[in-house]
Amino acid sequence: MSSEIPDDPPEGFKLVDFARGRPEPTFNTHVGNMYVKRGEKGTRDEFVLAIRVQQNMCNPAGGLHGGMMMTVADLVGTMGGGYLAGLRKFLPTVSMTFDFVAPARVGDWVEGRAELIRQTRTLLFTNIYLTVGEQKILRASSIAKISSGDGTGYTKT
Repeated sequence: MSSEIPDDPPEGFKLVDFARGRPEPTFNTHVGNMYVKRGEKGTRDEFVLAIRVQQNMCNPAGGLHGGMMMTVADLVGTMGGGYLAGLRKFLPTVSMTFDFVAPARVGDWVEGRAELIRQTRTLLFTNIYLTVGEQKILRASSIAKISSGDGTGYTKT
């Protein structure tokens, strides 16, 4: 019997298709369903990446595993930061730091938002926050590489 609970994303969130028709799965296709919402430019909801915490995402103490929190934060920093900067290509992470502030539990809806700090010709700097409701559960700082040329593009959610 599966203990998975329905994701039941709030209105406006769409499932991210990490497979995008690729013949072989990537890491992102294995971590669980993620959802994205794009709001009005310049608002805190301009780009939101979210998950519903499932049991298989948790540590033995019942909290969302730190590795899962870091994975979500990494994607928020690169996908969200890139979106805020107007970049529509793959941005590899160069460096990240994490502060674990509070736990999330099975059934919690976790949202991630990026704040664009600085963009140079070759680097993108972001701060990332994961929240459950208004409670911050993780703060991260990220630096991503902006590749020259077009790189691998993002065309779908």
